Amino acid sequence: MTATEKYLKMNHCFIELRDAIFESDVDEADEPEDAEKSIMYALGILNQYLDFYKENNDIKTREKK
Repeated sequence: MTATEKYLKMNHCFIELRDAIFESDVDEADEPEDAEKSIMYALGILNQYLDFYKENNDIKTREKK
């Protein structure tokens, strides 16, 4: 597996996790505001890591159109 393949896999999993957390078509209890802030903070850290990994390994990706 190359670093690019690993990055793409991690990014795909991150997007799936983010989308699953914020799935709107679910009958569930509201989360407390402090929990929601913690979730946003954690997702931000994971996103920063992906950016770091991409830059550190000189990974070039193209934007979706």
